[in-house]
Amino acid sequence: MKIECLKNKLQKAVTITERITAKNMSLPILKNILLEANDGYLSIRATNLEVGIETKIPAKIHEPGVTAINPTIFSNFLNNLKDEDKIILTVINGNLSVATENSNTVIKSETTDDFPTIPKISTDNKLNILAEDFIKGLKSVAFASSNSDIKPEISSVYLYIDNDLLIFVATDSFRLAEKRIKLKQNSSIESVIIPIKNTLEIVKAFEGSENEELEISSDGNQISIFGNNIHFTSRVINGVYPDYRQIMPKDYKISFDLNRDSFLQALKLNTIFADKFNQINFLLNTENKNLILNTSNQDTGENTTILNDLDIKFTDKNDNFSTCYNIRYIIDSFSIINTNKIFLGLNEVNRPLMLQPIGDDSFSYIVMPVTR
Repeated sequence: MKIECLKNKLQKAVTITERITAKNMSLPILKNILLEANDGYLSIRATNLEVGIETKIPAKIHEPGVTAINPTIFSNFLNNLKDEDKIILTVINGNLSVATENSNTVIKSETTDDFPTIPKISTDNKLNILAEDFIKGLKSVAFASSNSDIKPEISSVYLYIDNDLLIFVATDSFRLAEKRIKLKQNSSIESVIIPIKNTLEIVKAFEGSENEELEISSDGNQISIFGNNIHFTSRVINGVYPDYRQIMPKDYKISFDLNRDSFLQALKLNTIFADKFNQINFLLNTENKNLILNTSNQDTGENTTILNDLDIKFTDKNDNFSTCYNIRYIIDSFSIINTNKIFLGLNEVNRPLMLQPIGDDSFSYIVMPVTR
């Protein structure tokens, strides 16, 4: 193998693929990335058997070939190359020679016989969507996923199509986030459950490619995502996602809007005095049209914040509606909600709290009450 390519493009491709490598004692080749030169491109490939990625960069191919190298060493080397533009890569005596205008380096290579292929799914059911929209959908809900592997179905992000909407869902059973993205063309793909750690790798792989269109397909065991120069595959969960729509409120006994920044400031103030369960008490007085937020901790103290002059709508007047929620779960949603005002919907004390950005009904977030 002998090729010429641009250092910056090579550096970016190695950084993307390096994350996917794995330490696998039974298959040590997985700690490496595969470099393959052919047809005017250098392909850089990595897999940990859970996910796989292949990215391509343009290259001048003098001699096609393939080799496998340690990505950490290669990445550190490229990161420390200053004022270099073009790089010449040559496999000599089984090792990789890297030549620039000012340096010549040899990096130990490995044989590629045991390197797994990246699976490519063959199906007519495909989804086409802008990378920007797909990334936004994943990031809008991923924070609500469970971090435990005990229930794989909820340690994931659930995707499905409903008419012309692609819907993203994540829950840890204490809170749930749903994001709806309108599709610009008819698409067909089976619903998939993507493990949360793989979801985060998808986001990192395609960030910076927001204007590209992605082609997504699934065969029930894998999901395949094709961009202009990146092919990403991930294992999917073979299970049934909970029917979350049963707990999504359709109407509310009490509802009102809050200024986002004022609400967030009040929550942050109360966080200082929250107990180990992160409990915050919501006391809503429909007569006085105010919301009283209260936290207390025997070690730090107590705080009460009052939000006044609320335009409260209610079906059953209840002057002393009171319930508790996890304050950190509520604050988490502010990374997604960026509108000036937030809608809050409430029902009985043992029912979830709904939060939605005013002016953007594509995102819904519910938080279950604390019942200890």
